[in-house]
Amino acid sequence: MIRWRAILCALALCQPALAAAQDRPPERPGPEEAQPQAGPDVPQEPAVVFGPPAPPGWFVLQETDQEYAACMLALSFLGTVYTEEPAITDPEDPDCGIARPIRVDRILPDLSLEGGAVMRCDTARALGFWARDFVRPAAMMLPGAPRVTGLQLGTAYDCRPRVGTGADQPKLSEHALGNAIDIAGFVLDGADPLIVQPRADSGDMAEAFQRTVRAAGCLFFTTVLGPGSNDAHDDHLHLDVAARRGDWRLCQ
Repeated sequence: MIRWRAILCALALCQPALAAAQDRPPERPGPEEAQPQAGPDVPQEPAVVFGPPAPPGWFVLQETDQEYAACMLALSFLGTVYTEEPAITDPEDPDCGIARPIRVDRILPDLSLEGGAVMRCDTARALGFWARDFVRPAAMMLPGAPRVTGLQLGTAYDCRPRVGTGADQPKLSEHALGNAIDIAGFVLDGADPLIVQPRADSGDMAEAFQRTVRAAGCLFFTTVLGPGSNDAHDDHLHLDVAARRGDWRLCQ
């Protein structure tokens, strides 16, 4: 009798607890239940981008007054003949342009850039030291020891994408920032121009000269491309001063 009474009491005591559980509101849904699964019938909210747009590429590269003055001093030391130009921008591509462009006619007092070229001062400085310290001495080793009196140019400043980076999201060329210049040939005093072209394994002094000045360019420029790099560079040396982490250089 006592045992059955205990059982009945236990059941009586459980009834209020069961009733309370039935009246309790449903538990808070978990993260997986609260978020609907992505699918074709579930609209997706567009991503929200905060903050102002990034400044254009040419603006980021603008020199400080001190940097620009130091570069101008180097050009004066080299004897570069140039004129300062108004800032260049492009309404079709806001990233293109040069904050403080210069037009260079002679990179050394007696070494001309045929047709002249617009570029950033940093590009002109690198070009001047390369021409003075390596191009001219290397040319003295050619038959007849000719003097380099001019550089035949390809592209200098040009607002365009980089070759080979795709049509959907192409990267901006360093030419579009005034950082690059293409050398198509070397004008020699008393000799035919030495044209940049594929010269692999020709074994002559023209090949030796082209290999020498191309390799030396990597001391002054962060990118050096030419014949053999790809089809787009078979007829010129591409030289640029693209900024990379750790002063890393691409020389091909």
